[in-house]
Amino acid sequence: MKTIYKLTFTFLSLIMMVCHASAATEAVKIGITIVERGTDIPLAGAVVAYSNVKDAAKPFHAVADEDGRVTLEVAGGGVCYYQVTYIGFKPLEGSFPVKDFPKKLYMESDNEMIGEVTVIGSYKERPVKLAPILTQVISAASMVEAGYSDIQKVLQQQTPGLNIQKVGFGNEISMQGLDARHVMFLMDGERMTGDMAGNLDYERFNLHALDRIEIVKGATSTLYGSRASGAVINLITKKPTDGLRFDAGVRYGQMNERNYKNPSKKDFLYMFEKNSDRPNLQSWASAGWKHKWFGTQTDVWYSESDAFYLYQAEGDRKVYTAEANPFLDEDVIIQSDMPRPPMGVEGTEHLSVSQKLFFEPGKNFKAEVYGTAFWMNQFDMVQDLVFSQSKDYTLGARASYSLKDWFTVTASLHTDFYDRYKRHERRDEQRKVYKSRIMQPRLKITSDYFDGHHLTFGVEHYTDELTSDRFAGKGSHKMLSRALHETEYFLQDEWTANEQWMLTAGIRTNFSKQFGFMWMPTVAGKYSPSEHWSLRATYSKGYRSPSIKELFFNWDHLGMFMIKGNEYLKPEKNNYFSLGAEYAGERLFVNATAYGNLYKNKIEGVWRIYDMQYNFEYENLASQELVGAELLARWKMLDCLALNTSYSYVYVSKIDGLRISTTSPHAATAGLEYTLNKKNYSLLAGFTASIMGKKQYDVQDRLTVDGVSHDAYFRCILPTYALCNLSVTQTFYNKVKLTLGVDNLFNYKPETLGSGLTAFNVPATAGTRGFVQVEFKIDEFLKLIKRN
Repeated sequence: MKTIYKLTFTFLSLIMMVCHASAATEAVKIGITIVERGTDIPLAGAVVAYSNVKDAAKPFHAVADEDGRVTLEVAGGGVCYYQVTYIGFKPLEGSFPVKDFPKKLYMESDNEMIGEVTVIGSYKERPVKLAPILTQVISAASMVEAGYSDIQKVLQQQTPGLNIQKVGFGNEISMQGLDARHVMFLMDGERMTGDMAGNLDYERFNLHALDRIEIVKGATSTLYGSRASGAVINLITKKPTDGLRFDAGVRYGQMNERNYKNPSKKDFLYMFEKNSDRPNLQSWASAGWKHKWFGTQTDVWYSESDAFYLYQAEGDRKVYTAEANPFLDEDVIIQSDMPRPPMGVEGTEHLSVSQKLFFEPGKNFKAEVYGTAFWMNQFDMVQDLVFSQSKDYTLGARASYSLKDWFTVTASLHTDFYDRYKRHERRDEQRKVYKSRIMQPRLKITSDYFDGHHLTFGVEHYTDELTSDRFAGKGSHKMLSRALHETEYFLQDEWTANEQWMLTAGIRTNFSKQFGFMWMPTVAGKYSPSEHWSLRATYSKGYRSPSIKELFFNWDHLGMFMIKGNEYLKPEKNNYFSLGAEYAGERLFVNATAYGNLYKNKIEGVWRIYDMQYNFEYENLASQELVGAELLARWKMLDCLALNTSYSYVYVSKIDGLRISTTSPHAATAGLEYTLNKKNYSLLAGFTASIMGKKQYDVQDRLTVDGVSHDAYFRCILPTYALCNLSVTQTFYNKVKLTLGVDNLFNYKPETLGSGLTAFNVPATAGTRGFVQVEFKIDEFLKLIKRN
């Protein structure tokens, strides 16, 4: 009998143990809400990675809905380890016993996104602080809250060493001593066309459609091709999150200048007068929706601005230095008593529309179809009864398929169609003067199959076709076409050897019928001796083939000068080196980088004068060296107060004793942010400053001395200046944002605009101007109405 009792007791004990184990491992659902600390604003779209195992290789993932709510399914009993990420906020990680898991998790904002996710510099998503190639990231949230009206102002105020100036044909961008031809702008990783001297219509970029801007300086030709020899600026657009997101806003700014009072329809120049004084007005709407496997994102932006004049304080002044002109014994100064005509800055009217459709029927397959449309009118201050009109359309698709963790195949096709017209102000007539087309198919394979390695292999073909009246020569409006074709292969490996070491090595090949075969290697390394310190080193070889314009232009500009291409140009090559150190602490982030960029056969435009006929001609320079250093820092002095600052220095070598670079050696930015967070209310006050140092460069001319005419150079000297902005943004109940601000706070206006036919590169500002901006979260209002 005792034996039977013992067996029965043992059997019942086993049953209880099995039941207890089953209860412990039975899935438990935990409902939590992700909110911003201090405001309790729900963070829709926050991503939670979680597991019952610490440092799990393949954790589960969940995404917060429109109310910030998310459900985690974990095994009952034990501990749940989690990490929460959200653009513009510091990553949050930790662990709790399953039974004691909190109902809310609080995230702290981080407008500079130190440590946030990025994709540029490699094709792999990773935190910025872990990226082997240094990447600056500017979040869309910080751009809008700071009161910026367009991409140009964002880049000018936030990027060290980047400068945007007004020149004769429009806006000119430069970075680290290089002009726009060496800086590649991408939209979601795809190229765009329609540039003038490398500069695009920057009005195409809808600030409110962006998720973030990613900037990599230095030659990145291995991943992005021959146009990326100086830097890459990648504009990453929004993607829809679960549920509906719908934002809309309006912005109104003071007029730059009232040119005409009360124009009458009876006036012969009525349309000219009306277009010169358009209001400084913007409006936009952004809607995203995702349900299960389907998503859509729509963005619309309308903007207009008034034209104005820049005035030179004194007559033209030319200083011919003995340094630049060996035939002179001393400097010669020629001062004109005649006032210089004012420089007109165009007014604009433009509309931008974008549409994206997403399909994700499973974890292994996803596809996207996208298209954009852009229309712009540019109203200059010339009374010739015509204005410029631009139209651009892009269309593309991409799809990717993943086979386990072995590899992912991505195929894409991108096209861009850009046209420019001369349109009559009084008659419904337009004449096409410029037509550009690009097409770029790409096939890419990535793999994480080998432990610690991220491999990327790809092939792409690039077709660039341009039709213009600027190939035909003096006095002709005949439209001629030119084309370039390039095929490129690329291979790259990112190797994470251990927690301290990361190495990247890659190569890209380029083949074209015009210029033959070229190869471009890249090697980069990152060493992290501790959690807060990192050291980075990079070597890359850059390559840029001549553009169609540099090869074939033959254009008479209003009889004033000719722009002439050169069919004998060679591709330019460069070797880029950089060495940097970085400290990323809880309240302080500092990055210092030194670099060298050594060019061979660099393509430059130079002025030539033949019997008083001015020609702007392209040619290869023998060599040019650019050496510089940059410092980027962010200090969170208090929980509510942060200081951002940067400094950039660049030395550009002279060519035959001449200073041909228009870049200032010194540039700096600074910003001070104050934040106040209360329940249902937040405030962000920001002051930013962009400082550009003194510029000196030589411009070609002719000078007659003792009856003999000489090729000569006069020196342009532009003084140091600063552009400062102030803005205050208030958010009410996470539904309405009100921003009041002042641009160009200290009323800077350039005093020197040019000399002779040459227009110097100066900031296009009319002085101090105020603005007001209101943004509404329509989806929040709809939810409020639904509840009531």
